[in-house]
Amino acid sequence: MLGSVGDDVSVNRSVVFYSPKNVHLGSNVRIDCFSVFTAGSSGIVIEDHVHIGAHCCLLGSSGKIHLESFTTLSVRTTVFTATDDYSDGFMTNPTVPDKYKKIRTGDVVLKRHAMVGCGSVLLPGVTLGVGASVGALSLVKESVPEFAIAAGIPVRIIGNRERRVLELEKKFIDEKQRRNQDPHQSHA
Repeated sequence: MLGSVGDDVSVNRSVVFYSPKNVHLGSNVRIDCFSVFTAGSSGIVIEDHVHIGAHCCLLGSSGKIHLESFTTLSVRTTVFTATDDYSDGFMTNPTVPDKYKKIRTGDVVLKRHAMVGCGSVLLPGVTLGVGASVGALSLVKESVPEFAIAAGIPVRIIGNRERRVLELEKKFIDEKQRRNQDPHQSHA
């Protein structure tokens, strides 16, 4: 059903996929209940060790959504690759032909170790840099630099994350490779 699926993937049975052949899941992915994925022709790509919390919506009808390895979307996060701009008197909603609407589109990318707090909204064209963090209930209209902590409506930078996460990633991957080479090794 999906375009591709890696190993050790857990998708709750209540998750809904539209255009599932355009959704690609890496390994060690967990997608919690009541999430919705709408993939356009550019697709939704989810790499390894990604967690998507309950009630998340990834609405990629007009651009690519790419979640790199070790990213997290907390509960009720919504990601849009298209949004209506009605400020100049244009019409909105999917029942109206495009010629009467003004739509802003763009890809959304979360780089490694980026995370988004619950209830946040990411708009088209946003990239969260490596290790970027978005606080709960935030509106992300512009990209967030690597290792920045951003929060608010719209988000503003409120701090920085430590880069130690990259060292921990290396240790984690090295340990995982050693275990795979010696399946009888103790997991203590």
